Amino acid sequence: MRFIRLIIIVLIIVFFAIIYTQNLEVFTHSFQLQMDLNLYMVGPYITKNIVLILSAFVLGVVVALIFGALQAISSSSDSRQKSRKIKELEAKVNELLQNPQTLIEAPALESSSSSSSDSSPFSPPS
Repeated sequence: MRFIRLIIIVLIIVFFAIIYTQNLEVFTHSFQLQMDLNLYMVGPYITKNIVLILSAFVLGVVVALIFGALQAISSSSDSRQKSRKIKELEAKVNELLQNPQTLIEAPALESSSSSSSDSSPFSPPS
């Protein structure tokens, strides 16, 4: 919806820019555009100054829309991943709150395993 609103705003701006610049002498200069590639020649095309200005504006809007869409896609992906992680952590918290025995047994298991692991060759030296 955001992108549709932006496109409508851009079209309104282009419309008013055309109306504004249509009769001003500054914007009515003609240019000859051509590109010589030695094997192939593009042009010559005769165009007005306003066409160049408005096409550069529209090209900039299109590039901004593409980058905005890519950013929206990546941010929605990050948002989904973070909300999935939040749900997992909330489920874990609810499980621990429903079984308070696991909170008490877990430290007891760690301390008993560390006392029995003193004879293990993989334990750190004391």
